[in-house]
Amino acid sequence: MFGKLREALSDLRRALSTKELSEEEVSAALEDLKWRLIEGEVALDAAEGLARDLRGALLGAKVRRGHQEEDVSSLVREVLLSWLRPLEAPPLEEGVRRARPYVAVFLGINGGGKTTTIAKVAYALKRSGLRPIIAAADTFRAGAIEQLSLHAQRIGVEVVSQGYGADPAAVARDAVERASSRRYDAVLVDTAGRMYTKSHLMDELRKIVEVSGAHERIMIVDALTGNDAVSQAKEFDAAVGVDSVIVTKVDADVRGGVVLTLAYELRRPIRYLGVGQGYEDLRPFSAEALVGELLGGRGRWDVAAGGPPPRA
Repeated sequence: MFGKLREALSDLRRALSTKELSEEEVSAALEDLKWRLIEGEVALDAAEGLARDLRGALLGAKVRRGHQEEDVSSLVREVLLSWLRPLEAPPLEEGVRRARPYVAVFLGINGGGKTTTIAKVAYALKRSGLRPIIAAADTFRAGAIEQLSLHAQRIGVEVVSQGYGADPAAVARDAVERASSRRYDAVLVDTAGRMYTKSHLMDELRKIVEVSGAHERIMIVDALTGNDAVSQAKEFDAAVGVDSVIVTKVDADVRGGVVLTLAYELRRPIRYLGVGQGYEDLRPFSAEALVGELLGGRGRWDVAAGGPPPRA
């Protein structure tokens, strides 16, 4: 994952490792980087913004003779961290423990991996010793309730549903009431995938958020859709509000530009990155780990979300 971005940043460091950091050399290297970033699905504005910040850090920087590549790498690393650290979110478990039941409503278009991701989040919470319950508020898509129920059965989590055609807000409210009476820690609300251009569907989402008393609105962003994913997130934010983001299918995305574009354009915390098909393949977002990946080191993607496995 992140192959194109990693290659582009590696070539930048290599290009500047044997040269003086003059304005001409830096400008040429960053112009090449900008277009390489765009090829990696970084939006134009974001690519220009990153190139601008790197230019400010590199021009006039003092580098040690014989250590130029190391020093250039350090400068690039600090700029990337300044972009990505603001996207880090406190562990979801912290919010859950402060407000029980903690209600999270999941938003997104069809095909982004929303239902599977909800199951992964429930699994991560359970690993942390918490008791989540899932609201099957997608009462429109055929098979949605069965799909969610199958995931829930596999991980040992209860699902609240009312059948197809039911009022999604009523399903969400029913789940919240059950969570309150039975001392569940969190309510994860699945919603029907929808295009942001459908105003009546956005009205329905706003109703679900209001009726459920949602603490957090989590947008599911599919890394494979590139810049379209960021545009979708911005439209959902304008229509309903987005508090945080989960980026799915990161393991299958060789370009990797979505995260940098999110950092520049949406500026909402990223809770998790989806890096595989298993329930454990959900990684808390870490700027240090991601920058380690981008600069060719090893990130901490071997650390799964949550703590020990759920008890039987």
